[in-house]
Amino acid sequence: MGRVAPSTRQALLAMRSKLGELELSERVEKAWLYWGRGLLESYPDRAPVTLTATEVKSYARDLVQRKQSSEAAERQIIKACVFLLRSVLGAPDPGLKELLLSARKKRKPAILSPGQVQALLAQMRGSSWMMASLSYGAGLRLMECVRLRVRDLKGNRIVVCDANGRTLRETVMPERAREPMRAHLEQLKMQHIRELADGFGGVQMPVGMRVGESAGRSWTWQYLFPGPYMKDSGAGKGQTLRGHITEPELRQAIEQAARMAGIEQPVSENTLRNSFAAHLLRRGVALCDVEKLLGVGSEERGPRRKPKSKGNKPSATDKAVAGF
Repeated sequence: MGRVAPSTRQALLAMRSKLGELELSERVEKAWLYWGRGLLESYPDRAPVTLTATEVKSYARDLVQRKQSSEAAERQIIKACVFLLRSVLGAPDPGLKELLLSARKKRKPAILSPGQVQALLAQMRGSSWMMASLSYGAGLRLMECVRLRVRDLKGNRIVVCDANGRTLRETVMPERAREPMRAHLEQLKMQHIRELADGFGGVQMPVGMRVGESAGRSWTWQYLFPGPYMKDSGAGKGQTLRGHITEPELRQAIEQAARMAGIEQPVSENTLRNSFAAHLLRRGVALCDVEKLLGVGSEERGPRRKPKSKGNKPSATDKAVAGF
């Protein structure tokens, strides 16, 4: 954590322990700890439990302005800081709860029409097209998409896992992506065979997973959308392992495609995911089934459970998704 005051260090250690109960991704945990530390260091002469909603709001707003971040980022900063003060340290200020509720009030999500989605996808090619198709036709979040591995494909279904390799849910493989995905897998496998022959072929494994070195070189653990090779400090011997494609690559590809398609409103991978949900509801799919596909509300429902396999038998939801 670097050089921090003892009281701040103690608070952050307690926060890290408490965050483990939420089963957030490692990336989100690091961001929340960073924001929590920033809040405490902004008021070095104050006891953390005495900080109020006013200080939290001021800190979040100043940070967003300095980093030129979005309103969504400000909401996340507020959520992290309120979590630290209320859930970890037990701060008594009642205004923190109201601040958290106001931060959760999001603007109406941007939704594209089916025609706009088709126009956007028509401007994309290769892996970018496939990932955008999965964001729309499978309801995948950005990190869920870039972290996909060969082993996560089960026929016409996709098993979604977190950074630790734990199963979160199952969703559907969109019809439009099925044949392109088969061709993509064939090319990817040939590339993997060549790299193994050249002494490479290792891939970064999920955080905290204890497996033999050979597992990282197996075909099933390879990323569907591979990124560059890099030194992996956690591999024990500083091995050169392949990671997944980086998030900004997909973001930029979607934004560029939206401009080329003449879509004036801001578009992101989350816009495609929101559009997927909206279009399913319009097709008559029950809200609870849409939430299951998207993994919405999993944190509120308690510990995650491995979904039961449905095999290849199409469900009513699968039929509704046909054509996506």
